Amino acid sequence: MQIIKERLDIDGVLEKRIKNVLKFLNIKSKIIKGNIIHIPKTNIAYIEPHKLEINEITYLFFNECESVYINTLEKFISFNDLETHIKAKKD
Repeated sequence: MQIIKERLDIDGVLEKRIKNVLKFLNIKSKIIKGNIIHIPKTNIAYIEPHKLEINEITYLFFNECESVYINTLEKFISFNDLETHIKAKKD
């Protein structure tokens, strides 16, 4: 079985918003771009989210989505609450 992974470009607006939050909080971290993973000759595909790791917490982002997922796709917060969440978990 062949699995194809294609790098997913991060939306420019999303990347700018993330970098502004990091700059404001004086945190140096790298945004890891997501992937589109699909199996040829099937209808199976998965969009791997963009990732940001801070203090052993992984924040997951999808293009054009206002939610930020924390560690898994089960718990999420609004993008507007991201700064507050990072500050609270910074210690």
